[in-house]
Amino acid sequence: MQSGTRAHSAGSTKSAAKAPTTGEQLEARVSQLWFWEGFYSRHGVNLQRHYKEPLTITDVDLFAYDFSPQLAVTKYIGEVKSGTGKSAAKPLDRIVWLRGLRELVGADSAELTIATGVTDRIRALGRSLDISAQNIADFERREADAVGSLTDLGSHGVSSLVLERQVKSSCRQQTDLERSFWFLRGEIFFLDPFLAIKQLIELLRRITQLWTPRIQDEEALAVRWLAAESVSLLTLNLVAATGTSLTLSRENWQSLVSERLAEGSVPMHQMRKISDSIDKFVGGILAAAKVAPDIRTETIGAFLPEPPDYADSLAELCWRFKSDAPVARALPRQMDLLIFERLVHQRNLSGPAVTRMGLDRESSARMRRLVAAFLRGCDASFEELEKALTEPIKAEIKDPSKKSDQ
Repeated sequence: MQSGTRAHSAGSTKSAAKAPTTGEQLEARVSQLWFWEGFYSRHGVNLQRHYKEPLTITDVDLFAYDFSPQLAVTKYIGEVKSGTGKSAAKPLDRIVWLRGLRELVGADSAELTIATGVTDRIRALGRSLDISAQNIADFERREADAVGSLTDLGSHGVSSLVLERQVKSSCRQQTDLERSFWFLRGEIFFLDPFLAIKQLIELLRRITQLWTPRIQDEEALAVRWLAAESVSLLTLNLVAATGTSLTLSRENWQSLVSERLAEGSVPMHQMRKISDSIDKFVGGILAAAKVAPDIRTETIGAFLPEPPDYADSLAELCWRFKSDAPVARALPRQMDLLIFERLVHQRNLSGPAVTRMGLDRESSARMRRLVAAFLRGCDASFEELEKALTEPIKAEIKDPSKKSDQ
């Protein structure tokens, strides 16, 4: 791990990335605020690639998750409007619009950040619809309290937005990378946790094959970003999947994981019906052909999907998460900060960030090692990624009284 250096600064790549607008920068700052207030958050989540239909709404400005002590998931969305001209969005219109969007994406609550016009009456109306409303001054007060000096860390902040734009531009040069980028910036947020886990593991396997540590260019930076985003979102979905285990016995949990991983995008009960119909059809043909009964028996269930080879390991990993739910609850945010700082920015974590996130706790380090071991067993990791997940934290904490060399 490099000490206090950054291998790729926001301006180090030559990709012709479009500079973010004032509104997009504000989105990134609100997402950063949400992160430091305790949410796992992302901005600019694409909707069109998920619904595959023409939409006036191209994306969700903000998307965030929170976990209860029992690991139940709560979803939040947000809308950010920075315009102040005559044609600027009106708070009441955006609140009504945001309520509809909340229903569309299955969010539990929402927040509107808008430049002007947030009166007490507007706030009250928003609360009646489970939507909070704030103006820029409100946001900036919260930002000063919750974020302070912890700006532009991990996957958050304006500099990370600029870097993401550069990665997006680099990914356009290769179809596979571009497809992966948009999967991580849109489709993944609308998948069932088990299906998301399967697809993220496959993506990490492909990324592992692409990784070449000797080359430090735009493609290498894109691969680092894709790997970090995949691990971050995988951790989020692992914890979300764990939340479905709390009322199950170990045996029933094992069966559920195998079934959910086998079913893919088609529910298992439907796959069983299809498989039963195929069994009857094939069995009739084999019987008519006078095929031996033992051979006919062997064909039963041949078309029923099988779970991937890591199903048992996944069930074990989640079961360990379940055994320490308070630690697992914080893991997605911790992993998000850690993996982006180490793998993408290639720099040490600051002491205040480590303390704020509890990254130096042994219980958290143990869970990160479990995730690293799981990825290694899935052939979905490479040396630098594993080091980012498993290297000790305390050795990286810098003395805040010393001037940074970044």
